[in-house]
Amino acid sequence: MALLDEILEDNRKVAGPGKDPGSYIAHRHLCIVTCVDPRLTHFFGSALGVERGHAVALRVPGARIAPGSELMRALAASVYVNDCQEILVIPHTDCGVASVGGTELRRVMRARGVADADIPQDPGAFFGLVPDVREGARETVRAIRASPFLPRHIPVHAALMDIRTGALEVIERGYEHVFG
Repeated sequence: MALLDEILEDNRKVAGPGKDPGSYIAHRHLCIVTCVDPRLTHFFGSALGVERGHAVALRVPGARIAPGSELMRALAASVYVNDCQEILVIPHTDCGVASVGGTELRRVMRARGVADADIPQDPGAFFGLVPDVREGARETVRAIRASPFLPRHIPVHAALMDIRTGALEVIERGYEHVFG
């Protein structure tokens, strides 16, 4: 069975009468910037206490947002539309963005049918590869704080998540930069 058909079958089992979806305002006023790694999904409720409606989640490779990137627009929307008042950047251990290299990405892209001319000159930069996820998180925090269209008073934190246990190690507490 095709994946979409499996999803639709599972959906038919649980979809019922309309439920109140709640507000588009993030109840905990939190925006989480985390990695695209699918292993992180189950940690939202169990390790972070973040359930449906509590937070906005932006998922990007390595939990990295570069200065001036399109992702800053999404982050700004979470602040101004969804009323997020704190930002938490969560990279994780055993991250593919920290372990895969540009050469490997180029090989995989070719194997998946991408023409050489269409492969970025620097796949590592294109995909935001980082050798150190902690430093990548610090770079993201600095980029967010430096963004001219985000409020200066918003706390921006970073914490490394252990992919095996869900435990968080604080890299940066944003309160010191706001209330310092």
